[in-house]
Order: sequence, then C-alpha cells, then structure tokens
Amino acid sequence: MFKVGIFFGGPAREREISFLGGKTTYTGLDRYLFEPIPVFIDGRGNFILIDPAYMESASIRDFYPPQAFVSSDKYPFRVYEESLSLSPDQEEAMIASVGKRLLPHEFKAYFDFAFLAVHGPQLEDGAIQGLLEWYGIPYYGSGLMGSGIGIDKIAQNELIQRTVGLPKRLFSLSKSEWDRFDKEVLFEQVKAQVGLPFVCKAPHQAHPLGYPSLKPTI
Repeated sequence: MFKVGIFFGGPAREREISFLGGKTTYTGLDRYLFEPIPVFIDGRGNFILIDPAYMESASIRDFYPPQAFVSSDKYPFRVYEESLSLSPDQEEAMIASVGKRLLPHEFKAYFDFAFLAVHGPQLEDGAIQGLLEWYGIPYYGSGLMGSGIGIDKIAQNELIQRTVGLPKRLFSLSKSEWDRFDKEVLFEQVKAQVGLPFVCKAPHQAHPLGYPSLKPTI
C-alpha cells in the first residue's frame, strides 16, 4: 500500500494549526489506497514517528511534552517542550515515550510520499522541501523557490507587482527605521501610502527559538 508521511507541528507559533491540518489529512485519507504515517516535528526540530493514538488529541500539549517530563511546581500550566531544560538522555526518553525518533535518511523506509501540513520558518520557506529533495522523497506543495518567495511577503509582493502588474498597496519598514524615526511620522507615512485600515505583519515571522525576522511589512 502507498504510504503517506503526514508532517505536522514544528517550532513555529502556528504549530497547533499545523496539527489540526495533520489530523484532518490523517483521518481523511482513503485507507483503501493509502496508509497514513504521522510524523510529528517537535519544537526542537526532531522528527518523531508518533503513536497514531495521539492523533485523537485536541492539542499538541495534550501529549507532548508528556507530563512525566514537566515539573508541575515550576510550570503550573501547559508548555511546549522547548521551554524545558532537558539533558540529551532526557530528550531521547521523552521522544521514545510518544514514538520513535526518525532521521531524514530513514524516511524512505517508512513512507513513499510526504504530505506537508506545516507552517512557518524551516517548514514553509524551502528548508524541509530541500531536505526531502535531498533524500529523494516526493512531497505535496510548492518547491524550494516557490516556498522561499512565498514565505517572504516583501519579495512575494514585489514579484507580483513586477510579473503581473497587480497594484498592491504596501509599505515596508525595517527595524532600524522603526527604532530611528518618530512613530507618529511613520504612521502618517503608512496612512498616506496604504490608507486605513491596514495590517502590520512580519515578512516571514520571528522564530520562537531566536532566528530574527528581518523586516515587517505593512
């Protein structure tokens, strides 16, 4: 039977949306044609072949990190595993408690195709797509170039303007400009160029583990 590796999770803030997308794909695949293989990516970037029973969970934090690895005294609320201080052995034990660590060179032994229900940096920007291409795994979605351009809202909008001539009202603002100029002046510049109302977003989202977002775009 054709095996489909369903990738979800990851370090991005949208990991719970990714989990919902993974669950939908997992339950929706025609079992007469495909065998779904759930591949959870934790906040530290580990690939984990998880027990399918966890696909019934309402949230990632319902099964990961397992409660046995969380100090209830220090964390009186549910956290993601990157908030925990774990030794390498403890991290391996935590992964083993929910499934099996999966290394990229092992992908082909477990599935024939990758369905990427993922969001954010390292997952939508071409990184995981390049990893899959390196190991010869076909996957669903855009390739390296499309992913790299698609996640950068500034590059994406500039390319749209140049290729199809679609006028887009936008204003790009770097962090140095934000720190240097008067905020009221900047607001008036944005209002004059974009109008009201407007939405301010980082071009490819600040990474929770510290990778910087270079420019916000408005």
